[in-house]
Amino acid sequence: MVFLVSLLVAAAVLCEGQNVSGDDSTSFLQQGVQARHTNRKKALNVFAQDPPDVMTAELAQMRPSLLALSSVTVAYFAAYAVLAVVRALNQAQSRSAGPLEKALESSVMGVCFAPMLCVLFLSVYKRADTLAHQEPYKYGLPPIYVKVAFTCAVLAFLAQMVFYIGREWSIHKQAGMQVRRVPPFWNNLFNIAMIFMYMAIGVSVFGLIEMQQPKELVEEGGEVPLSAGVFCSNALLVLYLSLYAALQIAKTLDVEFRERGTHAASLTDPSRYTIEVLKMAATSVQTAPMLAVACIAVQLTIEARSEKLPGVVETGMYLSCFALFLQAIVCVITPFITNSELKVVRGTAETPDVVDFASGHPQMFNLMSGIRWICTAILYVGVAITCAYLWSQKDAPAWVILVMHLITYFFTVHLFLWLCFTLRSVSGGLMDALRTLTTAKDAVSICPMLAVLFIECWVSALDIKTPTGARGVPQGYSQDYMFVATWALLVQLIMCVVNGFVFGLPKDLQVMRVFGNSLRGGLSAIWFVYYLAMVTVYASVLIVFTARYTNTAKTATGAGAWFA
Repeated sequence: MVFLVSLLVAAAVLCEGQNVSGDDSTSFLQQGVQARHTNRKKALNVFAQDPPDVMTAELAQMRPSLLALSSVTVAYFAAYAVLAVVRALNQAQSRSAGPLEKALESSVMGVCFAPMLCVLFLSVYKRADTLAHQEPYKYGLPPIYVKVAFTCAVLAFLAQMVFYIGREWSIHKQAGMQVRRVPPFWNNLFNIAMIFMYMAIGVSVFGLIEMQQPKELVEEGGEVPLSAGVFCSNALLVLYLSLYAALQIAKTLDVEFRERGTHAASLTDPSRYTIEVLKMAATSVQTAPMLAVACIAVQLTIEARSEKLPGVVETGMYLSCFALFLQAIVCVITPFITNSELKVVRGTAETPDVVDFASGHPQMFNLMSGIRWICTAILYVGVAITCAYLWSQKDAPAWVILVMHLITYFFTVHLFLWLCFTLRSVSGGLMDALRTLTTAKDAVSICPMLAVLFIECWVSALDIKTPTGARGVPQGYSQDYMFVATWALLVQLIMCVVNGFVFGLPKDLQVMRVFGNSLRGGLSAIWFVYYLAMVTVYASVLIVFTARYTNTAKTATGAGAWFA
């Protein structure tokens, strides 16, 4: 179903790109460098150049470029919405999670590539606009093979997501068996789709690196180097996808799928060991998508002002990326150099058993843990510098404000979760805090794609020229619902914290006798508000999507916006 919905949206965008005329115009990301070639003063706008009055055939070919971004975004939110519905239905009927819900939960890996794919699409077209001085359609940038690679990447992404859900559903149907085998049909289809997706991504990254500036523009204004934001975001893309590719290869080689469960036979299997190492490394880079979006946001903001990126901000971005790379390397090599073995850590009545590493050289393990701690600290220092720069912008457009909020929510939750893990490793306990922050982390997992969605809506709106000759913006109600979605997400986070506080209150017999009904009523009210906020987020996303495809020259003025 998700696959079909995404294909329908893709077809709609493609048809839109083939039939545009009149005021629907201009290229994808137009900004920044034009200031070097004109003396007129520009207002703060990510896309500085005015759209042409007539949509040319060459420019019309640029419109389907939004197909890639839109299709991936639709698939991502559709997958999470279906999971939320299935989970809510099971909880309403007091049923435990069945194979379908577990398969959808596991399918998070199937859509985890979405934010990075969207960052890649933005980076390539941003680079093309910069090299061509905001006229990529005139110079044939990006090359045609990159556009074809975009289409292949999107189709492969949608296919692997569907195949991964089918594979996980088949595996979870084998629950209770000591050895669960991977279904060959779904597994082979999934692997084929993954291969095609990685090949298309590789071609796109190659096209980004090898894209050349037209000679006449080089002679006119000199060569334009690769910006720090684009470089950092794509370095994170390579790191993120490389780790997940290695993890998928390891899982494919584990034909009996013994990397799940706590059976003794699986703990001594080499493939299980490799999978657990790569899972730990993949977990260490789970902040990479949001960091990549932050780098792109900074680059767009600075080029909109036709200014040079402050050295401290550029250094902060490079430090964050370097720290994330080093942290991933440390996670991979630590189990091997410390001679660690897999062991089962028994859970409690409320927590399941988990598999963890038992170090054979505690001193070396402590040293590597210290290095990882330093890397994480450097990462958050760099993120703090980046966020401080974005928050310091005056008269910033609405998309910048929204992205700033999402970046702050995301990294605040991950920072406190990291601090909680650090304190627990020293003093123990803090299980209630970990449970609360883990729920909050799940809530902010959509922040990177929400940020991408907001940028996408402004991109498509700025392709429109209003009757007054100004650049278009999303409709007023669309901008309002962007804020509503962001604030609803904040409400979810607040409810997670409140629920954790109430859940951690003493529950001895005397307390429950006096306050039992109040506590139960309070928890029910908290979860009602939490799910109401979640529904508000997805409803707002749906409205924003609808507005993105119904915006016209008359409505692209932003009139009537309450919050923007």
